[in-house]
Amino acid sequence: MTLVRLRRAAQITLPQEIRDAVRLKEGDYLEAAVTESGAIMLQPVKIAQREPTPAQEADILNVVNTERRAYAAERRR
Repeated sequence: MTLVRLRRAAQITLPQEIRDAVRLKEGDYLEAAVTESGAIMLQPVKIAQREPTPAQEADILNVVNTERRAYAAERRR
């Protein structure tokens, strides 16, 4: 296990061997979570792969449609 130090502004530096092992490069995103045991888990993610669930997509479309209707009603006045 590698020792990592928490720096100013809560920043950490992942050691090169860890970055190489998971092929991380500058600008990549990591998703952070705390496990039930209290461990911190970091997982590389691709932002393009983070598509909304069908429920989230329905919520987004409902908000968009509501705003469109409100805008159209305002323009008709």
